[in-house]
Amino acid sequence: MIKKATDVKLNLKPLMGILVHSDFWEGPCRGGIREEMTPEAEMKTALRKFEACKEILTKIIPEVNILEPVFVPYNESFVVDEAIIEKINEDLPQTDCLLILNQRIPKIERFGKPLISYTHAVSAADTCAYLRSIGMEAWYAIDAKELNDRLHLLWVRKAVRNTRALILTAGEIPTWGLLSNIKDTEFLRSQYGIEIVKKPFTDVFRYMDGITDEEAEALTAKLYDNAKENRVKREFLMSDIKYYLAVVKMMEFYGCNAFSTSCVELCRSRIPQERKFVPCICHTLLKDQGIPSACEEDLNALMAMIMLMYAGRRPAFMGNPLYESDEMISIHHSVPCLKMNGYDKPDMDYSIYPFTGQGFGGKIQIDFSQNETTDVTFGRFDPTGKKMILTTGSVLKSTYTMAYCSPYYFIQVEDARRFLHTLMDFGHHQALVFGSWKNELKELGRLLGFEIVEG
Repeated sequence: MIKKATDVKLNLKPLMGILVHSDFWEGPCRGGIREEMTPEAEMKTALRKFEACKEILTKIIPEVNILEPVFVPYNESFVVDEAIIEKINEDLPQTDCLLILNQRIPKIERFGKPLISYTHAVSAADTCAYLRSIGMEAWYAIDAKELNDRLHLLWVRKAVRNTRALILTAGEIPTWGLLSNIKDTEFLRSQYGIEIVKKPFTDVFRYMDGITDEEAEALTAKLYDNAKENRVKREFLMSDIKYYLAVVKMMEFYGCNAFSTSCVELCRSRIPQERKFVPCICHTLLKDQGIPSACEEDLNALMAMIMLMYAGRRPAFMGNPLYESDEMISIHHSVPCLKMNGYDKPDMDYSIYPFTGQGFGGKIQIDFSQNETTDVTFGRFDPTGKKMILTTGSVLKSTYTMAYCSPYYFIQVEDARRFLHTLMDFGHHQALVFGSWKNELKELGRLLGFEIVEG
């Protein structure tokens, strides 16, 4: 079983800070009712607030694992008791982020963790400005939505860093079908934490030889029987499923949770001709499980797919962009997904068409008019891996072709000419998800250190 990058949880450590004075007095920063300002009264109030603050924790998104909250009172010395520090330190090795509730906490920088201040603007602005000035990460969340939005992005970053991609390659640099491919895989590892495992594309076939008809039959039947239209013979579809199951076994062996394979090089080997398969359905099935899977050994598109799928919580389409008019492009490939409305949504209706004129090589065909929204966000990393072009548009229609790459999705964009000319710095394939995710991707770029170029 593949352990998905998105199976990871973000470990959040809530800390509630509060000033409890050692005695009663009034002065230029303190005034009120005496009975409410004794140490006993303030501690009673503090404990009540601690319980009240826990209410926000019930509204945290499921990607987050909430560690034990800690009550952090301190007096006017602004020194936190060592016993409290030790209690916080118990969870520190697994803590990804601190959540500061109610009031700021003295010397919070000692813990060396990213921080979200869910307090008030005065405390948050002061704390965040200080921490940012010394090179630490700190954010202010005004309400529960902002808090969850920030936690989601931090979870995405952790999932990205948990990604290990199996790339089946012919070893050519540059790859013949994709000259604009990212070549510096060590940069992807050092900058984003993404590991790239490259193996000969022929290695998968010993795994494929070990897949029996019986192993492939159940998934073949499910995919075949649930299609509203089948134009591929069942035995040909089984060959596609055997390739998919072989890829899964190989990914399991190498501990990978993202995938791509060469295409031009695989095709010219004539192995797909001999075995009667193409990789298209493999890509579709992996992505529908939340596993990024890119065509043609395309690391640029795979990188964009990782960011879009994790941020959008849905699989990505991928394809070639073409000019149709000044306000419309098309994107076509054979890898749409059944879960493009979201992993928690019902499968979309689909048909199975052949990729080849001979009738083998199944490809899923989906009419995108079934989507809950026509809005789409798509993008691609540049050959350096440091920039991502990001574009939004609206799907107007879908069309199919019997052979070769299909479906075609026709997308209204603001300025097709400008977009396509901007691609001269990025390359061609685009990874696409439904919904508008531009703001999330911009913030994710700040978190992970890549530049967003709007197309």
